[in-house]
Amino acid sequence: MKRLQILWLGIACTLLATGCQTDRKTCPEGTVPTVITVSIEPLRYLAEQIAGDGYEVNTLVPKGSSPETYEPTPKQMMDLSGSKVCLTVGDLGFERTWGDKLRQAAPDVPFVRTADGITRTAGHAHSHKGEAMQEDDPHVWTSPACMKIIAQNICTALCKLDTAQAEKFQARLQQALQTIQATDDSIRTLLGTSSPKAFLIYHPALTYFAEDYGWTQISIETDGKEPSPAQLARIIQACKEKQVRTIFVQQEFDRKNAELIAKETGTRIATINPLSYDWTGELLKIAHTLHDQ
Repeated sequence: MKRLQILWLGIACTLLATGCQTDRKTCPEGTVPTVITVSIEPLRYLAEQIAGDGYEVNTLVPKGSSPETYEPTPKQMMDLSGSKVCLTVGDLGFERTWGDKLRQAAPDVPFVRTADGITRTAGHAHSHKGEAMQEDDPHVWTSPACMKIIAQNICTALCKLDTAQAEKFQARLQQALQTIQATDDSIRTLLGTSSPKAFLIYHPALTYFAEDYGWTQISIETDGKEPSPAQLARIIQACKEKQVRTIFVQQEFDRKNAELIAKETGTRIATINPLSYDWTGELLKIAHTLHDQ
C-alpha cells in the first residue's frame, strides 16, 4: 500500500509539473511573468537586476553570435509581440538593419534605446549610397560609466511600464549602480599602475573601456573588414611601437590574423566575450589580463 501511495504521489507531481510547463497560468505558485525583450546579454544582466521577480527577460542575439550581423529568427519575431517592452542599445548592426522589421512585427511594443544620453565615440566608417559615413561606436556597455546611464534608462522604462512597482525598481537600480561602481573601482585599482597601456583586439569592442582607463585600443578589423597585407604590416609595426603584450579575440571572430600577429610580435592571445551576461566578471577578467601581462 505504501509503495502504491508513493507511486501515485510521483504521478501527481509529474502531472502538476507538466501542467505548469504547458500553461503557466494554472501554476499555483504564481502568474505568468511579464516578458521583456533585450537585444544583447549585458542588457539582460541589468534588466533582470532592476526588474526583479515577476519578469522574464529574453535576449535576441544568442550566445556566440555577432550583434553586427545577427538575423532574428521568425519565432523571435513572433515572440517579440508578447513583450511589454524591447530594450536595445540603439546602434548595433542588427538593430539598424532589423529595427523597422522588428517594430512592424510588434507594433504595440515600445522600443527603448538604452544608450541615449551617452556621449558617443566615432566608430568605423562605411559606405551608404556611394557616400562615406562615420558611425558611432555602439559598444557602450563595456564602460562602467556608460553602464550607469544604461541602468538608469532601463529603470525609467520599467517605471513607465509598471508605475506600481516604481519604488522597487528604483531601489534595485541603486543596488545595480553600487555593483557597477564597485566594478569600476576594482578595475581602476588593477590598471592604475599598469604599463605600457595598449592592447590589440580583433573587433574594436573595448573602445569605451579603453577611454575610461586611459588605454590605447588597436584593432585588427578595419571598417568591419579583414585587414589587407599592407594594413596587417602597419598593425604589427604599431604593436611593436606601443609595446603591445596582449591580443584579445572574441569567440565569434576568426583568430587567424591574431595568431599571425602574435607570432610576429611575441604577444599572447586572450579570448574574451564582451557580450557575456556576466558583465562584472567579464570586465574584471579583461582588467586582470591586462594587469598580469
